[in-house]
Amino acid sequence: MATGFQQFGFGRDDDNIGQKSNKFKAEQGKTYRISFAWWAGLDEGKMDLDAPTPEFVGAMRHYKEGVGYFLNKGPEYTALAGPPKQAIGSVIIVWPTDSKGELDKNRLANDDGIEVLPWIFSADKYKQFGQIHSEFPVGQHDVKLTCTDTQYQKMTFAPCKESILRKLIENPKAKPIIDRILAKVSEIAGSLQNEIARDMTLDDIREKLSGGGGGFAKKGGNAGMGGAVAGENIDDLVDSLLD
Repeated sequence: MATGFQQFGFGRDDDNIGQKSNKFKAEQGKTYRISFAWWAGLDEGKMDLDAPTPEFVGAMRHYKEGVGYFLNKGPEYTALAGPPKQAIGSVIIVWPTDSKGELDKNRLANDDGIEVLPWIFSADKYKQFGQIHSEFPVGQHDVKLTCTDTQYQKMTFAPCKESILRKLIENPKAKPIIDRILAKVSEIAGSLQNEIARDMTLDDIREKLSGGGGGFAKKGGNAGMGGAVAGENIDDLVDSLLD
């Protein structure tokens, strides 16, 4: 079967049919704790958190109402839709926390509320993450983000003292949780390009514009850099939770 297609039947592997794509979108006033989850070694069922960087994929894309996001494939696309913008995607784990970003230890121990999601963001956010990573490598430190504007996804970021993902990987008792996370990360990474933008011909776009139709929700906005390391200490947290 060609790449990008899924075989299914009534009541078999059709849970996602007709559902909108589930991407990470922060809500204003809430703080989240995330780990970057797409790392070298995924093809072998591993995550090399000591690799120099997590993995990302990006593209120049356009947005038009009634069409959604589509790839820039030359000057004709720019003439039709205006200057393209760069979008970058990766896979993240959103850990169960309260609205202030404090970890819910009971839910974590019970593998409840751990979300593995694609996240599509701007080049500005990517640069902010790069600044954090240069001092607090994201294979060793989670990131807390606080959303200040839902519509434009404006956020501030701060590194955490430790990585929940690393603690789980190092704990043999957490293997069922890690196996589930790995399977989901692999699934999302394989379809991440389609989450960023559709590969459309000019005729496809014109047909959408003339006939209306759906599209992806528009996103945008810039990120701000948090000034301090998030303060909680999770030494031996996962070991004690999963004893």
